[in-house]
Order: sequence, then structure tokens, then C-alpha cells
Amino acid sequence: MKILIVEDEKKIAESLRKNFNDEGFETIVCFDGSEALETISKEKFDLILLDWRLPEITGIEVCKRIRNANNRTPVILLTALSNISNKVEALNCGADDYITKPFSFEEVLARVNAIIRRYKFLNNIIEFENMSLNLITHTLETKTESIKLPEMEFELLKYFLENKDRIVSREILCEEVWKLKYTPTTNVVEVTVKNLRKKLEEYSDNKFIKSVYGEGYLFISN
Repeated sequence: MKILIVEDEKKIAESLRKNFNDEGFETIVCFDGSEALETISKEKFDLILLDWRLPEITGIEVCKRIRNANNRTPVILLTALSNISNKVEALNCGADDYITKPFSFEEVLARVNAIIRRYKFLNNIIEFENMSLNLITHTLETKTESIKLPEMEFELLKYFLENKDRIVSREILCEEVWKLKYTPTTNVVEVTVKNLRKKLEEYSDNKFIKSVYGEGYLFISN
């Protein structure tokens, strides 16, 4: 899980970084709005923690710009402003939530986890290891890339993820993935499994798809 922390107060930024790292998140820190926009243009994040009052470009303006670029990454604005009008402005500019300073890390963590869960539910995303499968766009999302999968590779990976740690035979794959009532004489299953396995192993040291002699395939994911 990758979070961008945009905060010009270095003590707050480093404290957030350390705490999120301790919770198993990957974090990147930016200290001004310009640096944040440049980083967002180059990397994908699961969530952005964005301070309202930033040097160069304000957090509100950063939020507006990423939304205008059709970037739907969840955004939580951090601010010392507590007026209702400020909260309304934050939400109207495209922020998903608003946290008032001073705050506890426990509150921030709870808000982050809640928004990530909601985002994934609404966007139909299945996570595995450091990757995810988007069921809407049919893309494999890695730390650095978004790969559009061919139709049958997508259907195969989706089936494996829904049945991970369970051995599935070639016959079951033909019926459930290819929607065939018979087992084809061609090696279409083997070729698709091979192509998908190769693609996954380009982005991970994990051997996700294991061939089980005489039985079928086993998808293993932490």
C-alpha cells in the first residue's frame, strides 16, 4: 500500500512517514505543492495525505489539479482550519476526507484504512501481494505500471484470485473460465497460463502459479 504524504512541517511529515512505515505502508514525502504534482505525475499512489497550507501551490489547488486531470486517487486534506466552510471547500474541491490539526496517528490511520476500503469496494479491485487486479478496467496494477490484460488472461487471473490456495484442474478452467462444456484438444489453457505466469513474474519474485502434476494449477498469494 503506497501513500504520498505532502506536508511542509518536517516534524509532522517524518512522524507520519515513520508511523505508516511501521504499519507496513510504503511512503513518499513531499514538502511543497509543486513537488507533489510532479511526483503524482510520475507515480501511482493508493492515497494522498495533503496539507492545506503548502508553499508554492496550496493543497486545495493541488487537489483541484489532480481531479481536473481525472486522477481519482483518494485524498485526505490535513489542516489547522476548523470552520465548517473550510471543510465544505475541501470536499467541493474533490477531497475524500478532512482532518483537523492537531490529530493523533490512530485517527489518521483509521480514516486512511476506511477510505482505502471504500475506494476498493467501489472500484472493484482485488489485491494480491504488491499488485492488484482492477475488475472494471481489466488492468493489472503494479507499483510502477498499469497493464491492460488480454481478455482470457484477465478472466484466468480473476478466477485464480477468487480460488487461490485451491487446486483447479484444466477441465474446471475450461468450464469456468473459457465457458466450454468440453475439454479442447488444443493447448489453449496451458499457453494462457504460461503467458499470465510470465507476466506476473516480471513484477514479482513470487511464483504465483504452481503446476500440480496430474491435478492442475494452484495459485498461491500472501
